[in-house]
Formats: sequence, C-alpha cells, structure tokens
Amino acid sequence: MSTGVKAVSSSTTKTMLVLLPALNEAYNISEVIQEVQALNPRPDVLVIDDGSSDETGAIAARMGARVITMPFNCGIGASVQAGLRFGLERGYALIARLDSDGQHDPSALNALRVPIDAGEADFVLGSRYLEKGGFASTFARRLGRRWFTLLLRLVCRLRITDPTSGCWMANRTAAAVLHREHSFDYPEVDSLVYLQRNRCAIQELPVTMRSRFSGRSSIDGSKILYYMLKVTIALLIGRVRSPMPSDRSMAEKSKSDVN
Repeated sequence: MSTGVKAVSSSTTKTMLVLLPALNEAYNISEVIQEVQALNPRPDVLVIDDGSSDETGAIAARMGARVITMPFNCGIGASVQAGLRFGLERGYALIARLDSDGQHDPSALNALRVPIDAGEADFVLGSRYLEKGGFASTFARRLGRRWFTLLLRLVCRLRITDPTSGCWMANRTAAAVLHREHSFDYPEVDSLVYLQRNRCAIQELPVTMRSRFSGRSSIDGSKILYYMLKVTIALLIGRVRSPMPSDRSMAEKSKSDVN
C-alpha cells in the first residue's frame, strides 16, 4: 500500500523541522518562532494554521516560518499529521513538535535530540513530571495525566510519566509510523501506543513547562472528560488490533532512506 511519502536519499537529508500546530495564536506565535530560530543549530519552522480566525498564519510567514493552512479547524492530530508528511517528503532527519502558546521551552529540543543522535531512541518525549518545578497544570489535566499513565502501564506495559505531553522529537522511523496512524484530535496517548506496536524505542527526558504567553487553552473541563473517555476507548481498541502491514515496512523503509 502506498503511503504517499516520497523516498529521500541520504545526500538530500536535512536536519530538523519543528512543527508548531496553531489555532488562533496570533498573540503568541511570533515569540515562539523567535525562540525556535534562536537555537543552534537553527532548525526550520513549520506552522500548521488549523483554521485560525486571526492573523496566526500571516504573522508566522512574516517571521520566516513555513506555513501550512488547513482548510478548516481539522484538529490537532490532523495538523500534526500534515506537518509530519511535509517533513518526511522534504527529507528531514528529525521532526519535533512544540505547542504554539509558549508553554514549551524550545531550548529543550537540544537535549531531546541527544538519545536519537546516539541511536538509543526513535522517539523522545519531554516530560513535565520527571523533575519538580515549572508551571503546574489544572487539577483536571493532572487527573487525566495520572489516568493515562496508569492505563498505559496496565494495558501496554509502557512506563510514561507525561503521556499527554505535546513536546517531543522523532527520527524518520518514528515519524513515518505517526504519519500512517495519527488520531485527528487529542493524539498524544494514541501515538505512544502506535509507536510501541511498531517497535520504536521511546524515551522520556525532563522539560520545564511554562504558562501560556497570552490567552487561554481551548481544552476546558468538559473537553478533558471527553478526551479521557475517547482516548481510553481508542487505546483499548488499538491494543487488540494488529499493526497495519504498511506501518512497519514504511518505518523500515524510512530508516533505510537515510542510511
């Protein structure tokens, strides 16, 4: 089965692409892009504008970021999947994701890439809970995090402290898996299951969470309850479903493309 992702030779491989999925983040996006562009080595930035009604996309373009404009509000998972496809087709060796509201410190990316560069991990998750400190999320979010941590441990034998983190980095093998299977909304926990099923090596490293630069989160108490129910059902179904034949072959092919 074709995945629609082009093969890339090692001679054309680029280093790192940072995905910034964004919905109405006009007040935050420029500062986040500026912080990412200040990293050394400087990564490329791709903003996926998920149907914003403000100037998010236009501001990102003025800041020198590449911009994908979704046709409407497709959801965080669909936005990330679009970014993954962009990165894979253009030959990036590493693809990272950060939130566009300023809560993730881009300087953490240099640490997240170390296990991948060393060949010790395919996917590295930034965890707010491996070390104390930083911004504390709401009680409802912390409750959801604890539930998913327990669920992943019981159902998948995955020991993850921050399964809802949106701060991560993937090599081409892991990115190819996520490109094939990615929930259109609230994809974080599902993604860990997909990666495990496809034998990707997952690690966690500590990161510091900050408060939003401006505005408020679009996920309130009622959405968190829906999130918990939806992801729990999806996780249980996904655990008993066999991997799609193309998942592993695509991941292995992606790895061979850059060797």
